[in-house]
Amino acid sequence: MYKKLSTRTANRLLCGGQIINISSVSPDGVSDVMTAAWNCPYDADQVLIVLDRGHTTTANILDNGKFVISIPSEDDIRTINKVGSAHGRDVGDKFVWAGIESDKSQILGLDVIPNALAYIECELINRDVLDKTGVCLGKAVNIYVKDGLWDDEGSHFGEGMKLTLSYVHEGLYRVNGREVKV
Repeated sequence: MYKKLSTRTANRLLCGGQIINISSVSPDGVSDVMTAAWNCPYDADQVLIVLDRGHTTTANILDNGKFVISIPSEDDIRTINKVGSAHGRDVGDKFVWAGIESDKSQILGLDVIPNALAYIECELINRDVLDKTGVCLGKAVNIYVKDGLWDDEGSHFGEGMKLTLSYVHEGLYRVNGREVKV
């Protein structure tokens, strides 16, 4: 026997939606950061994220082709909920608005939420695809991971993966299989 679900829940069956933050900057130098759950690897050095074409982050990436993905932990839930609850077009610099003392990414120099598990600095691969569909393909230009989270021998995010957040629905996340409600 099976239970019928709405077709609008397909994304929740395919994955829990690992949470990421995406940092960008406007042509005027206004920093933005958003929270997203629709992301995946695209190739060994490439990532795929799905963005709303009307978001500030999308406009910023279309403008300068640069963005940083950061991977937050359970300690960051309140921060990621806050930056995910407002649009940059409405609040301006989200770091200032949210009261976040940002760090700068190593290569691109974009503001990022500090103390993430890892950061992937990216350059946009295909502007037309992002502009037409909201699918953002990025090529990694720099990656750095918090000490102790990367397994050099196995070449994977071993301990780090246990700490990543997966989005379930409003205020509910999973960390290493454990549910966390906010």
